[in-house]
Amino acid sequence: LEPVCTSPEAFTLRHPNAPLQVIHGDAPYYNTVWTPSGPLVADFEDATLGPIEWDLAFAGAEVLARYDAVPHELGSRPHDPDALRTMEAARMLQLVACFALVPELPMLGPGLTSFLDQWRASPFAGGLV
Repeated sequence: LEPVCTSPEAFTLRHPNAPLQVIHGDAPYYNTVWTPSGPLVADFEDATLGPIEWDLAFAGAEVLARYDAVPHELGSRPHDPDALRTMEAARMLQLVACFALVPELPMLGPGLTSFLDQWRASPFAGGLV
């Protein structure tokens, strides 16, 4: 991941169809609160510059299809599958790294164990996708 993710230029060279933009950075469903006035997005401490695929990592086929169906006149673009694979590898590395905290925070163990098993069984464990 290092050759692709350590600079905006390197990422853009590898993923020219996934431009960098302002992203939420931590976009699971529970960071959107549905109110009578419409959705409100919360939890912006991870807002950053990156590809939309970072926020779409591990969203699943149904969410990706719904995202890709958004009208492009709203400024969206369909996700780039290659960039998504890279972002999922980076997210997986992030989750695996969190496993080192389990001795200090044992409550993390049950939630992270499945990610560790998934990483061990994935091509991510062997190197860059």
